[in-house]
Amino acid sequence: MRIRDLSVATGASPRMLRHYEGAGILSPERDTNGYRNYRPEDAQTVEHIRCLLASGLSLSEASAILQVACIDPAGASDSDREAALVQLDERTAQLDAGIARLQAQKAEILGLRSSIETQASPTSD
Repeated sequence: MRIRDLSVATGASPRMLRHYEGAGILSPERDTNGYRNYRPEDAQTVEHIRCLLASGLSLSEASAILQVACIDPAGASDSDREAALVQLDERTAQLDAGIARLQAQKAEILGLRSSIETQASPTSD
């Protein structure tokens, strides 16, 4: 299938599909005229990529985890699975740090709000 067909089937733009190819995630064959020729299973691969990206992973993280988590989990080696788990643990730690930072910022904002509210002069009726 051509890039436009894959785009329609998956909702990913042709530009994004070329980006996935550049990242080494998709490897379409090329016709003699240079047109990309995708396999039917590439549509499922694109769906997996988009799902991984939607979960907050970067494209490089998704690329590293794709085979182990989505395409061929049974065929993954123990070292591949371990590497994927380490990467997911690192990403989880980054998210936890971000959440803690946001919670601290929220506490500061609520403290400022409370301080301003306390200092407000009572309105007379």
